[in-house]
Amino acid sequence: MSLLIKFVIFLGYRYDDSFTRFEKELERVRRQMHTLDSPKPELNIPNPYIEDVNGDKKLQIRFDCKKFKPEEIIVKTQGHKLHVHAKHDEVKPGRRVHIEFTRNFQIPKEVDPASFKCVLSNDGVLQIEAPAPHAIDPPKENLIPLEKLEI
Repeated sequence: MSLLIKFVIFLGYRYDDSFTRFEKELERVRRQMHTLDSPKPELNIPNPYIEDVNGDKKLQIRFDCKKFKPEEIIVKTQGHKLHVHAKHDEVKPGRRVHIEFTRNFQIPKEVDPASFKCVLSNDGVLQIEAPAPHAIDPPKENLIPLEKLEI
């Protein structure tokens, strides 16, 4: 076999190998690409009330915000709606990160929208709470029977 034919075969192998690597890399990028399938911003929490250690009832909602700095989080009420919006942008050479979320919660009519307080813990948990009206009963205990699955 001539040297030219060996060289062409070698180039063909290299081309196939690089094409395969390119296809794998393209598939990896597709998997990691940002998708537009985000959760709905409206929260539906049937019973957002808890009882604290003193026996006082309060409305409490928590969010995982460990990817956000305090200045990147906006919490506000508008009428009887609570809005939480967090946005983080990070630009490094050859890399850009954009993380954003929005959540809305319909505040029960009995809760004063001006009474909300929020705290961001050191581990990134955003806790939003307001005093509950006295007319709301604490949740009752409900024992749920356990069924054993037999195979």
